[in-house]
Amino acid sequence: MYATKRRTLLRVAAVALMALTGLNAAHAQEYPDRPLTMLVGYKAGGQTDLVARGVARVLSGKLGVPVNVVNKPGGGGILAAHELKKAKPDGYTILFHSNSVINTEPFMMKRVTFTPDDFEYAGMITAYQVSLATQKDAPYDTLAEFVAWAKENPGFSYGSLSPTARMIMEVIAKKEGLDVNIVPLKGGGDMMNALLGKQVALVMSGGIHYKYPDELKSIVALTTFRHPSAPQVETINEAGYPLGMDSRTTLILPKGTPREALERLSTALMAAETDADFAKVVSAANIPILYKDLDAAAAEVRESYVQNQAIFQNAGIEPQ
Repeated sequence: MYATKRRTLLRVAAVALMALTGLNAAHAQEYPDRPLTMLVGYKAGGQTDLVARGVARVLSGKLGVPVNVVNKPGGGGILAAHELKKAKPDGYTILFHSNSVINTEPFMMKRVTFTPDDFEYAGMITAYQVSLATQKDAPYDTLAEFVAWAKENPGFSYGSLSPTARMIMEVIAKKEGLDVNIVPLKGGGDMMNALLGKQVALVMSGGIHYKYPDELKSIVALTTFRHPSAPQVETINEAGYPLGMDSRTTLILPKGTPREALERLSTALMAAETDADFAKVVSAANIPILYKDLDAAAAEVRESYVQNQAIFQNAGIEPQ
Protein backbone atom coordinates (compact mmCIF):
# COMPACT_ATOMS: atom_id res chain seq x y z
CA MET A 1 0.00 0.00 0.00
CA TYR A 2 2.72 2.39 0.98
CA ALA A 3 4.69 1.48 -2.13
CA THR A 4 1.64 2.25 -4.30
CA LYS A 5 1.13 5.64 -2.64
CA ARG A 6 4.82 6.43 -2.99
CA ARG A 7 4.74 5.61 -6.72
CA THR A 8 1.66 7.79 -7.14
CA LEU A 9 3.32 10.72 -5.36
CA LEU A 10 6.44 10.34 -7.46
CA ARG A 11 4.35 10.39 -10.66
CA VAL A 12 2.54 13.55 -9.51
CA ALA A 13 5.84 15.21 -8.62
CA ALA A 14 7.35 14.25 -11.98
CA VAL A 15 4.36 15.63 -13.88
CA ALA A 16 4.51 18.86 -11.85
CA LEU A 17 8.25 19.21 -12.50
CA MET A 18 7.77 18.66 -16.23
CA ALA A 19 5.01 21.25 -16.29
CA LEU A 20 7.14 23.77 -14.40
CA THR A 21 10.12 23.16 -16.66
CA GLY A 22 7.91 23.58 -19.68
CA LEU A 23 6.55 26.87 -18.35
CA ASN A 24 10.06 28.17 -17.65
CA ALA A 25 11.20 27.19 -21.13
CA ALA A 26 8.17 28.82 -22.66
CA HIS A 27 8.82 31.99 -20.67
CA ALA A 28 12.43 32.08 -21.83
CA GLN A 29 11.36 31.67 -25.44
CA GLU A 30 8.72 34.36 -25.13
CA TYR A 31 11.09 37.03 -23.82
CA PRO A 32 10.93 39.65 -25.10
CA ASP A 33 7.37 39.94 -26.38
CA ARG A 34 7.07 43.74 -26.22
CA PRO A 35 9.32 46.82 -26.64
CA LEU A 36 12.25 47.42 -24.30
CA THR A 37 13.15 50.77 -22.75
CA MET A 38 16.82 51.74 -22.74
CA LEU A 39 17.66 54.55 -20.31
CA VAL A 40 20.66 56.76 -21.07
CA GLY A 41 22.00 59.03 -18.35
CA TYR A 42 23.05 61.86 -20.65
CA LYS A 43 21.43 64.22 -23.14
CA ALA A 44 20.98 63.17 -26.76
CA GLY A 45 23.92 63.76 -29.08
CA GLY A 46 26.83 62.86 -26.83
CA GLN A 47 29.17 59.90 -27.05
CA THR A 48 27.26 57.59 -24.72
CA ASP A 49 23.96 58.45 -26.40
CA LEU A 50 25.34 57.74 -29.88
CA VAL A 51 26.73 54.36 -28.83
CA ALA A 52 23.51 53.55 -26.97
CA ARG A 53 21.43 54.15 -30.08
CA GLY A 54 23.75 51.93 -32.09
CA VAL A 55 23.42 49.18 -29.48
CA ALA A 56 19.62 49.64 -29.37
CA ARG A 57 19.45 49.05 -33.12
CA VAL A 58 21.52 45.86 -32.84
CA LEU A 59 19.47 44.55 -29.90
CA SER A 60 16.21 45.31 -31.68
CA GLY A 61 17.34 43.39 -34.74
CA LYS A 62 18.35 40.35 -32.71
CA LEU A 63 15.46 40.35 -30.25
CA GLY A 64 12.74 41.17 -32.77
CA VAL A 65 11.18 44.01 -30.75
CA PRO A 66 11.76 47.79 -30.63
CA VAL A 67 14.34 49.09 -28.13
CA ASN A 68 13.36 52.66 -27.30
CA VAL A 69 16.10 55.01 -26.05
CA VAL A 70 14.97 57.42 -23.31
CA ASN A 71 17.43 60.12 -22.20
CA LYS A 72 17.47 60.84 -18.47
CA PRO A 73 20.34 63.30 -17.96
CA GLY A 74 21.50 64.35 -14.53
CA GLY A 75 24.25 63.56 -12.06
CA GLY A 76 26.42 61.70 -14.55
CA GLY A 77 23.89 58.88 -14.82
CA ILE A 78 22.79 58.85 -11.18
CA LEU A 79 19.21 59.90 -11.91
CA ALA A 80 18.85 57.24 -14.58
CA ALA A 81 20.31 54.59 -12.26
CA HIS A 82 17.85 55.51 -9.52
CA GLU A 83 15.00 55.15 -12.00
CA LEU A 84 16.32 51.78 -13.11
CA LYS A 85 16.54 50.58 -9.53
CA LYS A 86 12.81 51.25 -9.09
CA ALA A 87 11.86 49.47 -12.34
CA LYS A 88 10.24 46.05 -12.44
CA PRO A 89 12.94 43.33 -12.77
CA ASP A 90 11.44 41.74 -15.87
CA GLY A 91 14.12 42.54 -18.46
CA TYR A 92 12.15 45.31 -20.15
CA THR A 93 14.00 48.28 -18.63
CA ILE A 94 17.73 48.63 -19.27
CA LEU A 95 20.29 51.28 -18.38
CA PHE A 96 23.03 51.72 -20.95
CA HIS A 97 25.79 53.54 -19.16
CA SER A 98 29.37 53.51 -18.02
CA ASN A 99 29.95 51.22 -15.07
CA SER A 100 31.33 54.31 -13.28
CA VAL A 101 27.83 55.10 -12.01
CA ILE A 102 28.23 52.04 -9.76
CA ASN A 103 31.97 51.71 -9.17
CA THR A 104 32.93 55.39 -8.85
CA GLU A 105 30.09 57.79 -8.00
CA PRO A 106 29.27 56.17 -4.61
CA PHE A 107 32.73 57.10 -3.35
CA MET A 108 32.09 60.80 -4.00
CA MET A 109 28.46 61.38 -3.10
CA LYS A 110 26.76 60.35 0.15
CA ARG A 111 23.37 60.26 -1.54
CA VAL A 112 24.64 57.62 -3.99
CA THR A 113 24.69 54.29 -2.19
CA PHE A 114 24.84 51.88 -5.14
CA THR A 115 26.90 48.73 -4.87
CA PRO A 116 27.49 46.09 -7.56
CA ASP A 117 24.94 43.83 -5.84
CA ASP A 118 22.13 46.36 -6.41
CA PHE A 119 21.89 45.49 -10.12
CA GLU A 120 22.23 42.76 -12.73
CA TYR A 121 24.51 42.95 -15.78
CA ALA A 122 23.93 41.67 -19.31
CA GLY A 123 27.33 42.55 -20.76
CA MET A 124 29.78 45.26 -21.81
CA ILE A 125 30.49 46.46 -25.33
CA THR A 126 32.93 49.42 -25.53
CA ALA A 127 35.81 50.87 -23.55
CA TYR A 128 36.03 54.61 -22.98
CA GLN A 129 39.27 56.35 -23.94
CA VAL A 130 38.83 58.77 -21.05
CA SER A 131 41.28 61.65 -20.96
CA LEU A 132 41.73 65.31 -20.20
CA ALA A 133 41.18 67.07 -23.52
CA THR A 134 41.79 70.59 -24.72
CA GLN A 135 42.08 72.67 -27.88
CA LYS A 136 44.75 71.74 -30.39
CA ASP A 137 46.37 75.17 -30.12
CA ALA A 138 46.45 75.20 -26.31
CA PRO A 139 49.94 76.10 -25.00
CA TYR A 140 50.35 72.76 -23.19
CA ASP A 141 50.69 69.19 -24.44
CA THR A 142 51.11 67.30 -21.16
CA LEU A 143 49.58 67.41 -17.72
CA ALA A 144 52.79 68.87 -16.27
CA GLU A 145 52.73 71.66 -18.84
CA PHE A 146 49.05 72.31 -18.10
CA VAL A 147 49.74 72.60 -14.35
CA ALA A 148 52.49 75.14 -15.04
CA TRP A 149 50.13 77.12 -17.30
CA ALA A 150 47.26 76.94 -14.78
CA LYS A 151 49.44 78.39 -12.03
CA GLU A 152 49.98 81.43 -14.23
CA ASN A 153 46.30 81.60 -15.22
CA PRO A 154 44.25 81.34 -12.01
CA GLY A 155 40.50 80.98 -12.36
CA PHE A 156 40.66 78.90 -15.56
CA SER A 157 37.44 77.09 -16.52
CA TYR A 158 37.13 73.32 -16.46
CA GLY A 159 34.10 71.55 -17.94
CA SER A 160 32.66 68.75 -15.78
CA LEU A 161 30.12 66.18 -16.97
CA SER A 162 30.07 64.02 -13.85
CA PRO A 163 31.17 63.76 -10.22
CA THR A 164 34.17 61.75 -11.42
CA ALA A 165 35.25 64.54 -13.75
CA ARG A 166 34.96 67.02 -10.90
CA MET A 167 36.94 64.79 -8.55
CA ILE A 168 39.85 64.38 -10.96
CA MET A 169 40.35 68.12 -11.28
CA GLU A 170 39.79 68.80 -7.59
CA VAL A 171 42.53 66.31 -6.65
CA ILE A 172 44.97 67.86 -9.13
CA ALA A 173 44.05 71.40 -8.09
CA LYS A 174 44.47 70.61 -4.39
CA LYS A 175 47.85 68.97 -4.90
CA GLU A 176 49.18 71.74 -7.14
CA GLY A 177 47.45 74.72 -5.53
CA LEU A 178 45.41 75.65 -8.61
CA ASP A 179 42.50 78.09 -8.73
CA VAL A 180 39.84 76.48 -10.95
CA ASN A 181 36.31 77.44 -11.99
CA ILE A 182 34.35 74.19 -12.50
CA VAL A 183 31.61 74.51 -15.14
CA PRO A 184 28.83 71.87 -14.90
CA LEU A 185 27.85 70.25 -18.23
CA LYS A 186 24.92 67.94 -18.96
CA GLY A 187 26.04 65.92 -21.96
CA GLY A 188 28.65 65.22 -24.58
CA GLY A 189 27.11 67.79 -26.90
CA ASP A 190 27.46 70.50 -24.24
CA MET A 191 31.02 69.40 -23.61
CA MET A 192 32.04 69.56 -27.25
CA ASN A 193 30.41 72.97 -27.74
CA ALA A 194 32.18 74.34 -24.67
CA LEU A 195 35.51 72.90 -25.76
CA LEU A 196 35.36 73.82 -29.45
CA GLY A 197 34.00 77.25 -28.53
CA LYS A 198 36.89 77.75 -26.08
CA GLN A 199 34.49 78.39 -23.22
CA VAL A 200 36.59 76.03 -21.08
CA ALA A 201 40.31 75.30 -21.01
CA LEU A 202 39.96 71.61 -20.31
CA VAL A 203 37.40 68.80 -19.97
CA MET A 204 37.31 65.16 -19.01
CA SER A 205 36.23 63.46 -22.22
CA GLY A 206 35.14 59.87 -22.72
CA GLY A 207 36.94 59.85 -26.07
CA ILE A 208 34.62 61.73 -28.42
CA HIS A 209 37.24 64.47 -28.78
CA TYR A 210 39.35 62.05 -30.83
CA LYS A 211 36.80 62.63 -33.58
CA TYR A 212 38.29 66.12 -34.03
CA PRO A 213 42.05 65.59 -34.40
CA ASP A 214 42.57 68.94 -36.12
CA GLU A 215 40.81 70.90 -33.38
CA LEU A 216 41.35 68.95 -30.13
CA LYS A 217 43.98 66.88 -28.32
CA SER A 218 44.53 64.83 -25.16
CA ILE A 219 47.06 65.87 -22.57
CA VAL A 220 46.76 62.79 -20.32
CA ALA A 221 44.88 59.47 -20.39
CA LEU A 222 42.73 58.93 -17.29
CA THR A 223 42.72 55.15 -17.75
CA THR A 224 45.24 52.53 -16.68
CA PHE A 225 46.20 52.02 -20.34
CA ARG A 226 47.46 54.31 -23.09
CA HIS A 227 44.86 54.92 -25.76
CA PRO A 228 44.98 53.38 -29.25
CA SER A 229 43.98 56.80 -30.59
CA ALA A 230 46.91 58.58 -28.91
CA PRO A 231 49.55 56.08 -27.73
CA GLN A 232 52.10 58.86 -27.25
CA VAL A 233 50.03 60.43 -24.45
CA GLU A 234 50.97 59.20 -20.97
CA THR A 235 48.47 57.90 -18.42
CA ILE A 236 47.64 59.86 -15.30
CA ASN A 237 49.38 57.20 -13.22
CA GLU A 238 52.52 57.71 -15.30
CA ALA A 239 52.17 61.45 -14.73
CA GLY A 240 52.39 60.92 -10.97
CA TYR A 241 48.73 60.92 -9.95
CA PRO A 242 47.45 57.42 -9.00
CA LEU A 243 43.93 58.08 -10.28
CA GLY A 244 43.68 55.84 -13.36
CA MET A 245 40.29 54.12 -13.64
CA ASP A 246 38.86 52.16 -16.57
CA SER A 247 35.28 52.62 -17.72
CA ARG A 248 33.14 50.50 -20.05
CA THR A 249 29.64 50.85 -21.44
CA THR A 250 27.46 48.29 -19.70
CA LEU A 251 23.93 46.91 -20.00
CA ILE A 252 22.61 47.29 -16.44
CA LEU A 253 19.27 45.88 -15.25
CA PRO A 254 17.25 45.85 -12.02
CA LYS A 255 18.20 43.37 -9.31
CA GLY A 256 16.28 40.14 -9.72
CA THR A 257 16.00 40.23 -13.51
CA PRO A 258 15.70 36.58 -14.66
CA ARG A 259 18.88 34.89 -15.84
CA GLU A 260 17.10 33.92 -19.07
CA ALA A 261 16.53 37.57 -19.94
CA LEU A 262 20.13 38.49 -19.14
CA GLU A 263 21.41 35.67 -21.34
CA ARG A 264 19.23 36.72 -24.28
CA LEU A 265 20.40 40.32 -23.97
CA SER A 266 24.03 39.26 -23.63
CA THR A 267 23.85 37.10 -26.76
CA ALA A 268 22.14 39.90 -28.70
CA LEU A 269 24.77 42.41 -27.51
CA MET A 270 27.58 40.16 -28.75
CA ALA A 271 26.30 40.70 -32.29
CA ALA A 272 27.43 44.33 -32.06
CA GLU A 273 31.04 43.09 -32.23
CA THR A 274 30.64 42.21 -35.90
CA ASP A 275 27.87 44.61 -36.92
CA ALA A 276 29.09 46.85 -39.75
CA ASP A 277 26.82 49.79 -38.92
CA PHE A 278 27.75 49.68 -35.24
CA ALA A 279 31.42 49.62 -36.23
CA LYS A 280 30.89 52.85 -38.15
CA VAL A 281 29.29 54.51 -35.10
CA VAL A 282 32.12 53.66 -32.74
CA SER A 283 34.95 54.20 -35.21
CA ALA A 284 33.65 57.69 -35.97
CA ALA A 285 34.19 58.53 -32.30
CA ASN A 286 37.37 56.41 -31.94
CA ILE A 287 35.80 54.08 -29.38
CA PRO A 288 37.32 50.59 -29.05
CA ILE A 289 34.89 47.66 -29.05
CA LEU A 290 35.49 45.22 -26.21
CA TYR A 291 32.59 42.81 -25.66
CA LYS A 292 32.19 40.97 -22.35
CA ASP A 293 29.33 38.61 -21.58
CA LEU A 294 27.07 38.86 -18.54
CA ASP A 295 29.31 36.93 -16.16
CA ALA A 296 32.51 38.72 -17.20
CA ALA A 297 30.74 42.07 -16.95
CA ALA A 298 29.47 41.36 -13.44
CA ALA A 299 32.95 40.28 -12.38
CA GLU A 300 34.54 43.44 -13.77
CA VAL A 301 32.02 45.72 -12.04
CA ARG A 302 32.76 44.04 -8.71
CA GLU A 303 36.54 44.05 -9.16
CA SER A 304 36.67 47.67 -10.29
CA TYR A 305 34.44 48.70 -7.37
CA VAL A 306 37.07 47.43 -4.94
CA GLN A 307 39.96 48.93 -6.92
CA ASN A 308 38.33 52.35 -7.27
CA GLN A 309 37.36 52.41 -3.61
CA ALA A 310 41.05 52.03 -2.76
CA ILE A 311 41.95 54.89 -5.14
CA PHE A 312 39.52 57.25 -3.42
CA GLN A 313 40.62 56.21 0.04
CA ASN A 314 44.30 56.65 -0.82
CA ALA A 315 43.54 60.09 -2.26
CA GLY A 316 41.81 61.05 0.97
CA ILE A 317 38.49 61.70 -0.74
CA GLU A 318 35.33 61.33 1.35
CA PRO A 319 31.78 61.27 -0.06
CA GLN A 320 30.16 64.70 0.14
